[in-house]
Amino acid sequence: MHYRFFPLLSILAVAGLAVGSYGMVDRLWNGLNPVAFGSYVPWGLWVAFYLFFLGLSAGAFLVTILTYLLGIKPFLGIGPLSAFMVLVCLFCEMLFILLDLGTMHRAFYQFFLTPSFSSLLTWMFVLFNLMGLIYTLKTYFLVRGDIIRKAQGTRGPLGAIYRLLSFGRREYDAAMDAADERRVHQLAWISLPVGMLFYATNGAFFAILINRPIWNSALTPLLFVAAALLSGGALVAFLTYMYIDNAAGLRDTLMRYLGRSILFLLCLFLVLEAMQFFVGYQTGRTDIVTSLNHITLGRGWWIFWVVHLGLGSLIPLVLLVFGGGSPRATAWACFLIFATFVAVRYNFVIPDLAVYKLEGLEYVFRHPRLSTEYVPNLNEWLVSLWIISAGLLAFLLGTRYLPIVHPHPRGVDHAA
Repeated sequence: MHYRFFPLLSILAVAGLAVGSYGMVDRLWNGLNPVAFGSYVPWGLWVAFYLFFLGLSAGAFLVTILTYLLGIKPFLGIGPLSAFMVLVCLFCEMLFILLDLGTMHRAFYQFFLTPSFSSLLTWMFVLFNLMGLIYTLKTYFLVRGDIIRKAQGTRGPLGAIYRLLSFGRREYDAAMDAADERRVHQLAWISLPVGMLFYATNGAFFAILINRPIWNSALTPLLFVAAALLSGGALVAFLTYMYIDNAAGLRDTLMRYLGRSILFLLCLFLVLEAMQFFVGYQTGRTDIVTSLNHITLGRGWWIFWVVHLGLGSLIPLVLLVFGGGSPRATAWACFLIFATFVAVRYNFVIPDLAVYKLEGLEYVFRHPRLSTEYVPNLNEWLVSLWIISAGLLAFLLGTRYLPIVHPHPRGVDHAA
């Protein structure tokens, strides 16, 4: 495992929290007054980041299913790391979507008091909480044995944390190990339908909006799934290269598996994206063509052509195809894919909102909040920096001080 970057990344995360705290305090104190989005563009940068972390969690979710349900043994070494990554991504998703709400405190009780089960939003809330519960339990049962063992040999505050998490247990025998193995396998079975419904519901939430022509398509949920698996799988592959030791060639074997999978998913996503643009332009509908032109020819054209297609697609394709299966080349390709994928999410959310649905509407009512000219402002970027830094710090501390990487293996033989 590679901890040589831990001090530097921790310092950057703490610095991000310090800088972003100004925007966070401003958001909590003044509500949505400091943000740039308004009535015509009600969703902005934070929803794009929500979808970004949703995709990252989906890739990690898939790895846990392959490991603990289908029994794919090469993935055993990154199974616990992937389960923990799902939790961190869910944490970031929750913060982004809560802060996007005008009265976010209502989310803590309104869904319980007046749930509407005909609403996809209610089901997203239910499935989100189920995912959080399942993966909290799954991660704990995966590392419980190592936590109990560490509790007996570690002193100081860290030892106290281990003893607290051990719930008074001092020994971890074969019977407990087998019981935890069964629990992980059972949770994997439960998480399969819950996870599939959770990610599909997020895609369907956009697809059913009939006044948004780009979103309102049967292709949207499929694009959501492909995008999620691509970005999340790329992150898992990069973390595999960074954290997993190459003992007996384990890391290189995993990187070959993951590299081929990422190459396939990248090609699949680009084909689906090309189909979306081709069909959209072929319709000739003004609202669709205008939205697509906003992506390809608008003032944010560079987000699509340079960040997404250049850095996030073309260079990774070259590295994956001509890199000779090199783990380092695969890792760099995967880093570029997941690091630039927020551009894809941004270009999904904003363009369909940036078109007036009634001709001449822009001349009837004039107000800064009644404009489709949306650009994220400083407050939105500072809040985003704070949340990303919080997620990064949680991930760093978890992988450094909890037995997330290389814990006692379990689940594969039982699941096979």
